[in-house]
Amino acid sequence: MYTTKYRPNKIEDFVGNKNIILPFIRWLLEWEPSNKKTKCALISGVNGVGKSLLVELLLKKHDYNIIDLSIDDDRDKSHFNEFIKPLLKTKKTFDGQENCLVVSDIDSSGGDYGFISSLTDCIKESQIPIICICDDRYSQNIKPILNYCTDFKLAKPCFDDVYRLIYKVVISESIKISKSSIDKLYEQSNGDIRSILNILQLGVKKTDTNKNIQNFSIFDTTGQLFSQENSIDEKQRFYWMSHDIHTLMVHENYINNTLSVNDSVKRLENISYSADSLSDADVIDAVFDFDLSSYVALNNIKATSKCSKKSMIKFPQYLGKISTINKNKREKLIGENDKLIEIIKSAQPKVIKEKVKRATKAKK
Repeated sequence: MYTTKYRPNKIEDFVGNKNIILPFIRWLLEWEPSNKKTKCALISGVNGVGKSLLVELLLKKHDYNIIDLSIDDDRDKSHFNEFIKPLLKTKKTFDGQENCLVVSDIDSSGGDYGFISSLTDCIKESQIPIICICDDRYSQNIKPILNYCTDFKLAKPCFDDVYRLIYKVVISESIKISKSSIDKLYEQSNGDIRSILNILQLGVKKTDTNKNIQNFSIFDTTGQLFSQENSIDEKQRFYWMSHDIHTLMVHENYINNTLSVNDSVKRLENISYSADSLSDADVIDAVFDFDLSSYVALNNIKATSKCSKKSMIKFPQYLGKISTINKNKREKLIGENDKLIEIIKSAQPKVIKEKVKRATKAKK
């Protein structure tokens, strides 16, 4: 995997955001448990900018022991009280390494009961540095911890920084790609280095990158995935154009586009083959490891190998149902609010009359 092969092993090789490194090191080395406003470092930035990688490289450089709490771990209130809080009082390991707690994806904690309140308590009580990582610095979910945080906002790496990495990759891997194609690759990925490396590995060198991504809708790209005329390399290019939704699109349409065969048993075997591939893609995608995204792509393409574009591509019903559920929830809340307002309005005259009566009696 290019994302593993070209992953930097030292902070000097980190791509972009050089202006963040020294202030971050200063915060880490000058950290004091008595300083309320700097007890936690908040690392924010878009996907693929290298937030977790930067934290890992800096902590390893300064010989810290990383206590990692990711989105895959239990993060409810009881887990914090039982397992995390005791660790925050231990400044060093038996080997003399200083401890540091790293909490990932703190803005994606909707299903974790008491997560943010427990994390806030940990920050207040901690005797070791805490580093929190998020995509959305302005999420309302993380508002309670902001008073204790030092902000480090990572920006999209500039083209020159990314170009140096791409140049190294294309030379090492003997990839033939024009300068204009690299420009478009950078713009289309929005500077997401993981995405760029995946595209380079998955065959961009063999495809036409001059065609603008905006010329294709998700219905066009899904149809191209089902087409038997396209090679695997071509399907990979179409997949990455809308990779966030293609799994749902393939899942919605693969049965109606299964290869036509006279033998009904063979047709069921084809459907089963596609379903198994989509299941594998879901299992891998559930790990939340971006290094595995190319395997998700390949399993989606594998699911279409037993299909042929023969019917109209439909939008996923799942998204429509979710939209309807959310709409019904909003309408229910609005209706309940309206009823509450009516109750308050109807109660006001009665309250006023009671106050007038009391005032009259008091004067008498």
